[in-house]
Amino acid sequence: MARRSRVRAVATAVAGALALMAGLFGTGPARAEAADGVRGMTVRFVEHEIFIGTEPANAFVAYRWKVAGGGAAHHVHLAVDLSGVADFAEPAPSEHCDGNLCTLDLASATSDSHAITLVPKPGAAIGSSGTVTVSGTASDATVTGDRLTLTNGKTQLKVSESAEQLDQVPGDMLTFPLDVWNTGQLPAAKGVELRIDTTAGLHLQGSWANCRDVSASGRGGHIVHETLCDFPTPVEPGRQYALSSPLRVKVGDEALHDKIYYVVTPLTGAAPANGPGTPLTLVPNGVMPSDGNHEPSFTTYVDSVNHADFAVTGDTVTGRRGGHATLHATVVDRGPALVEDLLDDDVALDVLVKLPLGTKATKIPHDCYPPGTDGSYHGPRMGLTTYECSFTDPAPGDRHVLSFTVAIGPRTPAVSTGQVQTLEFFKGFDPDASNDSAALILRLAQGGSTGGGTPGGSGPLAGTGFGGGWIGWAAGALLLAGGVAVALSRRSRGGN
Repeated sequence: MARRSRVRAVATAVAGALALMAGLFGTGPARAEAADGVRGMTVRFVEHEIFIGTEPANAFVAYRWKVAGGGAAHHVHLAVDLSGVADFAEPAPSEHCDGNLCTLDLASATSDSHAITLVPKPGAAIGSSGTVTVSGTASDATVTGDRLTLTNGKTQLKVSESAEQLDQVPGDMLTFPLDVWNTGQLPAAKGVELRIDTTAGLHLQGSWANCRDVSASGRGGHIVHETLCDFPTPVEPGRQYALSSPLRVKVGDEALHDKIYYVVTPLTGAAPANGPGTPLTLVPNGVMPSDGNHEPSFTTYVDSVNHADFAVTGDTVTGRRGGHATLHATVVDRGPALVEDLLDDDVALDVLVKLPLGTKATKIPHDCYPPGTDGSYHGPRMGLTTYECSFTDPAPGDRHVLSFTVAIGPRTPAVSTGQVQTLEFFKGFDPDASNDSAALILRLAQGGSTGGGTPGGSGPLAGTGFGGGWIGWAAGALLLAGGVAVALSRRSRGGN
């Protein structure tokens, strides 16, 4: 009787818990339909300030929509209202719009995007500006719209190009004249900002009142130095301006493959106060070129004569047949040049390790794999005799110790030699080849070995010194392990 009472109590508690969960999360279609009734959908412009430029002579108005909380909204009607810019802009002929209204109807929507193209009306005044809105409705969602500002005309800044610099050496001083011009219809009324980025081997010279060094963290592309210069000089359409003095860059000891990158953008506010020194200025330099760079940025590559050096050191150890030994190979980046590939962020120095004849690996470093494979390799790595090890982003001063524990076979020679060697990942990356390889030597200890072997043994491991004698030794070890397991099993059963 007491047991039945406890069962009923448990059943009652479970039923109560299920009822609570149903109340919280819903258990049927009626609840789901209620959730659909309050679903929200947002429509947002990708950009909120758009200009109709000359390259190309149009503007792309893109917007995205997303339904909150998952699921879909149904019978969606979206509308882009152009009446606020109708005096100077209209949809391109290819767009399916009715007057100043461009619509999009969707049977269902979750998240996606759409864009329309606007062009200036003939004779539209440069500088005209207005508002574009997007709104919408849905049968089962509340749609929240957005707005943007559209202007007829644009500031389109360009910078001059510089020739590649080749065969530089540390201490060289490079000069980069820089011109800026405006191919747009609107001036950069408040002036422009110049950003100068350099890699490790290039050092911008000089200090100016209107320039400041900023952190290059997160810039990527191997950029380590970044300088910003603000010029409160209006840059008018059709005019060219030059720096009051060219940029001077010194080639440092770290130089090998380097680049300098510069980009100009319109200033949107007052130029901030900066460092000491006289200001670097922009001075008028005639009309803009008819055939020049068509971008507001440019990258000049600088290659220097290589004076990087990688050195490897081997090891000599003593062991016995049937035993184990640990060999240590050392790899050092002696610099001073920084070896990197500007077109690849994932640069690695590879080292080839060949273990002494008659041994096989039982423990290897983390970043070592069978030759020709990489970190994506998931096969067996132990028991091999040759490995390729990788060190990502090598830098001067880096030191890596590679430790390999090997099993010594029964037919290992009295003196067995392997090798560690750096591998070339681009031509001429290490001009000093005298220290690019070293020996890994295993000497057998005096007094014999812990296991014998049959000279000239056969089998798949015979060529490595692990022939029939080694297989017999391993089989004996397995038999011994099996006997111990049986004894332990019997003892376990006897104790129960």
